[in-house]
Amino acid sequence: MAHQEQFDGRGLTCPLAFVLLKQHLLKKNVKDFLLDDDTTLYNFTHYLQSQGIEFNKMVQNEYYHINIIRN
Repeated sequence: MAHQEQFDGRGLTCPLAFVLLKQHLLKKNVKDFLLDDDTTLYNFTHYLQSQGIEFNKMVQNEYYHINIIRN
């Protein structure tokens, strides 16, 4: 199995965090995202839902892990 790239957005806040998450999703086809900002989490998950992108959201310690299932 090939190594899956991951984007670590912990420590970043909106709007920069959202812009970078979206760029990595669309341009680099990244499927794993780490973030720790509640506003970014809200904006990113609502964006994914609006695009019909399936994902898992997990809480791990003090950050969130979003994994794209199918886009």
